[in-house]
Amino acid sequence: MKTYRVLLLAAGVISSAGRALPVGLPEVKIPEQSDWALRAAVLQNGPSKSWDARLHGQISPSTVVKKNGVYYLYYIGADGNRKDGGPAHRALGVATSTDGIHFKKHENNPIITYLPHKNTEEGVFSAGATRDDNGDILLYWTAILARNSTTTQVNSNIHLGVSRNGVDFKKMKRLLHFDDSRVPSNDEIGALGAFHADGKWNLYYFSKGGVPAWSLVHASGPAKDNFAQKGKIILPARNESQQVIGGGDPVWLSNDKLALFLVCGFESGRIEVRTISPVRPDKLSAPVETYRFDGWRHATVFLDREVGAWLLYHRKREGNAIHVRTAPMILTGHDTRPRRKHRQ
Repeated sequence: MKTYRVLLLAAGVISSAGRALPVGLPEVKIPEQSDWALRAAVLQNGPSKSWDARLHGQISPSTVVKKNGVYYLYYIGADGNRKDGGPAHRALGVATSTDGIHFKKHENNPIITYLPHKNTEEGVFSAGATRDDNGDILLYWTAILARNSTTTQVNSNIHLGVSRNGVDFKKMKRLLHFDDSRVPSNDEIGALGAFHADGKWNLYYFSKGGVPAWSLVHASGPAKDNFAQKGKIILPARNESQQVIGGGDPVWLSNDKLALFLVCGFESGRIEVRTISPVRPDKLSAPVETYRFDGWRHATVFLDREVGAWLLYHRKREGNAIHVRTAPMILTGHDTRPRRKHRQ
């Protein structure tokens, strides 16, 4: 990956999306669609009947973090097709890289499985990762649950895993249950992204039942495993094009602004970029950028201040490969891009 020279005014800048950052962090501009350059395929599906023989049918790629110079790309695979054509036995794996472009799958993948009733509908559906002040990697992940081994009716809950090395996760308690009266759903919920600021943990997730389907919900609490405020709808899906079906990793733009890159609509193939304040994480701005990468679907976005670059990992709609796009990191007030002429 090309390294871009940038001015970093604060020592010890953290490159992981989702953590509180040093005072004086210079503000970064959100890339325009034309800034993103398609670079390479970073991961392919595995061979037939392997755990990741199929990569589509879930929110994958899911999320990226960086620790000690290593990128951890978390993604979900399935070992084949169900009778109805959907993905079977979905599980979560990880691939690592030192440059964000060339990845190697972990030899002991998958690292998280969930098949309590050995139902082909069960498994892991989405995930959002961040780091805490101890340097641990936190993985908020979606567990799909069936009532028995044969039913096609499933629900989903949100769990938390904690890891020192990004690979071995301790499966902590379930955090959010789909039929909790304080959760705006009676069917399925799924983790998207999380961050910590001002002593409060914030989690974004989708709600698929009981409210307009695939609405964006915000939860918050005093600890990474304790969300006292379990769910507030902050972006209701009033129609198909407004459904939030993926993305959602919070990215720090400055000390008082974050961006959410939301994948919206099953048919529209659209990424909306909205901003939030760490003091009002439940209030979204109007879209400040909109990307339309035709034929592409799920995406996770990562800002690496250490090398001065943005990375966007995504795959084609029914594709079995994960690709990366990159864009230069540009500080507010340092934009040297040629400006487009506007019609009068």
